Amino acid sequence: MTTSLRQATTSILRVTTPILRVTTSIRQGNFAWLPAVVVLGIVLIAGSRLIDLSARHHAAVARETGATVASNSVRKIELLLQKVADLAERRAASAAQVVSNKDTPAWLESVPPAANTFWMTSDDKVLGSRPEEAATASGIATEWQSAESAHNLPGSAVLGPVRLGSRWLIAVRFPITAGSPAQVARSRGWSVAYTDLDQLIAASRLARLTGMGYDFELYQVEPGSARTRSFAGWRTERLTDAVAARIRLPATAAIPGSYLEMAIRPRAGWYPATLLASEIGLLVFLAWLFAFGTHELTQEVQRSRAALVAALQRQRTTNQRLAAEMQQRLNLQETFDHARFHDAFTGLPNRRYFMDQLDRALRDLRKQRRQCLAVIIVDIVRFKLINDILGHTAGDELMLQAARRFEKTTSAFEGVLARWGGDQFAVLILDLASREAAMNVAGSLKEELRSPFDLRRHRLVVAATMGVTWVESGQRRAEDIVREADIALSAAKHHETAKILGYAPNMAGQAANLVSLEADLHVARERHELQLLFQPIVNLQTYKMVGAEALLRWRHPVEGVLAPDRFLGVAEETGLMVPITRWIILRAVRVAEDWLRRLPANQEFFISVNLSPTALRDPDLSQYVASLLRETQLPPSLLKFELTEAALISNVGAARETLDQLHALGLQLMLDDFGTGYSSLSYLQLFPFDFVKIDRPFVNRMASDQANTGMTAAMLQMAGSLNLTAIAEIIETEEAALALQTMGCDYGQGYYFSEPIEAEPALQLLRSEQPFQPRPEISATLKIRPLEEDGSPTIRIRLDQPPDQPAQETSPTMKLRPPIEDGSPTVRIQLEQPPDQPAQETSPTLKLRPVEEDGSPTIRLAADPVEEPQS
Repeated sequence: MTTSLRQATTSILRVTTPILRVTTSIRQGNFAWLPAVVVLGIVLIAGSRLIDLSARHHAAVARETGATVASNSVRKIELLLQKVADLAERRAASAAQVVSNKDTPAWLESVPPAANTFWMTSDDKVLGSRPEEAATASGIATEWQSAESAHNLPGSAVLGPVRLGSRWLIAVRFPITAGSPAQVARSRGWSVAYTDLDQLIAASRLARLTGMGYDFELYQVEPGSARTRSFAGWRTERLTDAVAARIRLPATAAIPGSYLEMAIRPRAGWYPATLLASEIGLLVFLAWLFAFGTHELTQEVQRSRAALVAALQRQRTTNQRLAAEMQQRLNLQETFDHARFHDAFTGLPNRRYFMDQLDRALRDLRKQRRQCLAVIIVDIVRFKLINDILGHTAGDELMLQAARRFEKTTSAFEGVLARWGGDQFAVLILDLASREAAMNVAGSLKEELRSPFDLRRHRLVVAATMGVTWVESGQRRAEDIVREADIALSAAKHHETAKILGYAPNMAGQAANLVSLEADLHVARERHELQLLFQPIVNLQTYKMVGAEALLRWRHPVEGVLAPDRFLGVAEETGLMVPITRWIILRAVRVAEDWLRRLPANQEFFISVNLSPTALRDPDLSQYVASLLRETQLPPSLLKFELTEAALISNVGAARETLDQLHALGLQLMLDDFGTGYSSLSYLQLFPFDFVKIDRPFVNRMASDQANTGMTAAMLQMAGSLNLTAIAEIIETEEAALALQTMGCDYGQGYYFSEPIEAEPALQLLRSEQPFQPRPEISATLKIRPLEEDGSPTIRIRLDQPPDQPAQETSPTMKLRPPIEDGSPTVRIQLEQPPDQPAQETSPTLKLRPVEEDGSPTIRLAADPVEEPQS
């Protein structure tokens, strides 16, 4: 501390020496240093005050911390003293049970005392103690006798610390009571327990205070004189300016008014001298810095005065520049206002501007300045996919080009075109003659998207879905109108054909149903409403079942059994897809484990599970599957995973990493819907697939369709050349199964073999190893011999053309010659009458005479059988 003060004093002298020289210069009439001296004085005074306040605050905080440390240490000592008191009390209780029926306390000699305890008569004579503790017990009894001769002590009391030889001891006594405690205390005796003060200090770990930088002292304050007796401490001299904490005794002190107290103080003092020296040095440095800074500033002011004349000459130029800057600021403010209410990339008004204009339009509608308003929200389809494939710059360019096209349409009427979101536009039409006019505007916007967009050397055709709502009353809120347009847009997204929908009141209920479905989906697993069905996969050469595809169903308590397309989209949006996928995998593994246990040892099978795009982004998917395989000891060959191109295209890097990890576990992978995408071949090379599933090879198609047959054969040949196993999906007719068998397809599945069934029936089919038998079909085929043009009436039969088949070149019109009434079977054909044609007078019932096998073309009529009317 002395060295630090010496250094601080030296620093102050270094500063004061130049100050004295400056003072001498001022006395001689040189006032250049006067401002520096004033600033120096202010800094020194203020700094001294701050140092004083800092020292006081630091000392207060240090004292508060020291008081807390002292209280904690005292609490430990109090706990140890309480243990001594509890020992004396327990020994007194045990002795009371022995002497309760005796007339003399001499019976206490039969009760062996514990360590550091002894028995004492009511006149302070040692009645029983351990032999090695006899001298200590005798000394303590003598001290008790001295204390009782001087003061009237209560029943239980604490004596000490007392010195016996080189030891300081603290003793606690408790009366041995058998009846009234007051009588027994005079007649029966005492239970005394004691402890060594050094052991007490060691047990309370007061030595740790020295490691914390504190000096401590444990002492006793004597009554009357207020003198103290020190028992333990780090220093030989008494601690001054210390924080003290009184030790509460477990019983009344034997010497009234005396008490134990512990004082602590930081070894470096409440405010260390090193800290004081550093703050003084900092103050000196700052004073020097401010003083010479002020001097330099004064000199600069003088130089500035010299340059004032030149500055006045440049005043006009400065004023002109200032005026230009003010104008620039005004322009910047206008730009800021424009950016606040407009989209930065497309330049269109943004959502805030749109809502403001909608509010104004509603006010005009309330004042009957306008008749009807309409709001259209346009959502660009597959915008996220374009961002993921071509990049966000291409997505921004797409929105810019779409905005320019929409501006051409909206410029024809009074309204607002705004950028509503990342992939959405909003249109406000201020004056409408009818609702049909709003739908026509939406149709015009859709027409603007028909021509392709040129994006980064790619030509893309972009579609859009639109939600339309119209307002005829101004007593509505802008938020409600926009919400209606959003609901209509959501309905258009889920509609199969219509992509422009106007808002209807029932749509709000549908949106509420969707919200309810989402809420029910959160608890569907806990309620055990999710279920797995298994559609058999059949060897097309033997028609025997070799495996099954796990298909998810939801047994909703209100809506019944729901297919995945009803709720998986909601699961994707709400983040439930990963836990649902894990549940499916767990369930499939448990079923495979059960089948493996119940099937013959040499029978092979597998279960395939579909993985969604969200499941592929689960970083812990492979670890989860591996843990299930380890837990169930299931061979990896029994579990396979199916993925579509949509699952791969969303994040190729993450998908490849996940699939490589799954493949490394021994699991085989299937590319689902092979042939329906535009990049299947690249995915076959990029990802470790073992199977391909050919999508819908003959659904609603004849086996003789050469184009479809050739395409399927080519895909099968390609799969074989790549050492991939092919599985044909959705086989629904015998012709399709036979054709695929002829082409060499390995496996197939579909309703021709079996619909999705429960796990137990699927196991029975697998266990039986019986070939699937084709389901009996009721022939709906009639052979009609072509008729000559003989004036017979013409009947038009409207065919249901599948959307994925090319239009047939043959005319759907056939001429049938009315047959003779000869008892031939009658077939009713239910005709679809155009609304704009008068009803035909001819009967929809035709009698067809069975024809001979003469090679005439065969036509299949897919019609439900209708009972013949009663005559």
